[in-house]
Formats: sequence, structure tokens, C-alpha cells
Amino acid sequence: MNVFPLFFNLTGKAVTVVGGGTVAERKVRLLLRAGALVTVVAPEQTSWLRASAQAGALTSLFTVFAAEHVREAWLVVAATGRPEINRIVAQAADALRLPCNVVDDGQLSTVQVPAMIDRSPLMVAVSSAGSAPVLARRVREWIESELPESVGDLAGLLARQRNAIKQAFPDVHTRRHFFDYLLDGTIPDLLAQGQQAEALAAFEAALQSQTPQQHIQVTILPIADLEAVDLLTLRALRKLNQADWVLYLPLILPAVLEKARRDARLMALDQAGVVLLDTLLAPDFWKPLCRSWVPGERIVIAWKAAWDAQPLMSLLQQEGLSCELV
Repeated sequence: MNVFPLFFNLTGKAVTVVGGGTVAERKVRLLLRAGALVTVVAPEQTSWLRASAQAGALTSLFTVFAAEHVREAWLVVAATGRPEINRIVAQAADALRLPCNVVDDGQLSTVQVPAMIDRSPLMVAVSSAGSAPVLARRVREWIESELPESVGDLAGLLARQRNAIKQAFPDVHTRRHFFDYLLDGTIPDLLAQGQQAEALAAFEAALQSQTPQQHIQVTILPIADLEAVDLLTLRALRKLNQADWVLYLPLILPAVLEKARRDARLMALDQAGVVLLDTLLAPDFWKPLCRSWVPGERIVIAWKAAWDAQPLMSLLQQEGLSCELV
């Protein structure tokens, strides 16, 4: 990972954009949408930039760049189209430890503006770390084609009801189940059809019923030794992403385990790299684990594809656990 993905709250924050052409204008439009207080520094500026300054939407300084122009900024953007000036801007920002985006120059930039999908309050960003911006745009287009406009309405509904959900489901595991229940239900489809009132009614009904149950759910996921992550089914990937615990055998590739949630607990089912099937099918092996799991948690066991999973399912069901094989 060459760059660290980060979302920057610029509402009410000063941003200096150096450059007055069409490229600078595009950056300014984005920054204004984010609520930034933009100052444009350039001797010549587009008619839109001049008109926006006259309307009070931004500040225009019709002058050449000087280091003093970035002293109060939270973010600096160099968009002059002239490499020698962009370098001076980047150096001035770097001297003050200010993040600086130099348009079309990943080497000089300390921050980069990704390809974006705006479904506010949901935002999706795609970056190639400056190495292949056209590819990043293609990936953005692919995601955008799969992401309905109504997902922004869904995100907004969940944001507005966040406190109500927390009060109804104080336990984090149960709350996570409730979110999954909502997203798998009728509410997304209702919003996609523009039925806002019906979606809200469905949400309130779900909240009142408190449908998610407090039980431990175990998913057994057969995976071949050294199986590539792109061979996993969408359902398998989803189970990994939802898991609170991931128990795995040797030869499971790290890339597979990385599909688990960042806060999921990972546990290797081996002793000094040795795994015996008889050991894993012994009730005494699982009893302490089962007692350590909390009601509401989701467990994924990355099982060896060459082994029959049915005996393990039967063993765990005898411990009173709900099991499924994916």
C-alpha cells in the first residue's frame, strides 16, 4: 500500500488553490461542494472563478504565488499547469507540513484526489496512487454502474436513525445483525422506487420488532490449500466480512484472511504448524472455544476443502450452535 486512504473533512477549512485555468476550476468546484473556504491564487482566472469570487463563493487573489499564501491553509492544491511553479508551491506546503495535491504529479503530491462516486452521505473513492489514473476512473465507472443512486438515500436514513438503532440494540453484535437484516430486506428496494415514506415505515416496524436474535452463528467455509482470493464466491466473501472470529488452517493465503473485518479476531487451528483431523473433530478441542464466544457473534471456520465438513457441523450443533456450510 503506497498511500493511506483517508477522508478529509474540509467544512469551514481554508484551502489554497494555485492556478486559474480550467484544471484549477475543476478542483475548486469539488472543494466548494465539500464546504471548503477556497482562496484561488493566479494572475489570470477563468470567468467562472471570477464570477464565483464576485458572488462571494470564494476568494480570488490576482497575483503570482508566494509562500505566504499557504500559511493559513489546511490543504494546498497546485494546478498551474507549469511544473516549475507547481514545484515551488509543493515546497512551500512541505515546509509547513501541509498536505499538498499537485495535479498530475504523484511524485510531488503528498495527498492525491481519487476518482470519486458521490452518493452522499456515502462516498466511494478509487485511487491508483497516481500510477494509472485512467484505470482508476474505469474502476470508478464500473462501481458506479453497480451502485444505485438510491444508496445515498439509504445511507442518509441509517445516519438519521443511528441513535435510535443504538438505543434499541446497545450490544454491538446484535446491532450489526440488525444492519444486515435491514440491508437484506425491503428497505433498499423501496428507496430505489422513491417510496421514502414506505421505507421509513418499514424501518420503524423492524426497529419495533427487534428481529435479530442473540445467537452464535457458525459458518464453515471450505477452502482449498493456497486457493486464490478471486476464486471465493461472493457469499463466502460476505461471510468473511461479517465475521467476528475467523478460525483458519495452514496454507490459507493471507489475502483470503484480509477479507475479514479489520476488527475480527483471527485464530490459527494448528499447533506448531501441524494439524490433525482427529484433533479438530474431538469435542474437547471445541468446548473451550464455544464457551468463549459471545451470543450474537459470527464465527467463520476456514475448513480444508478436501475434508468432509459434516462431522464438524454435527459436533458444533451438539454444542448448541447454529451452523451452515457455504
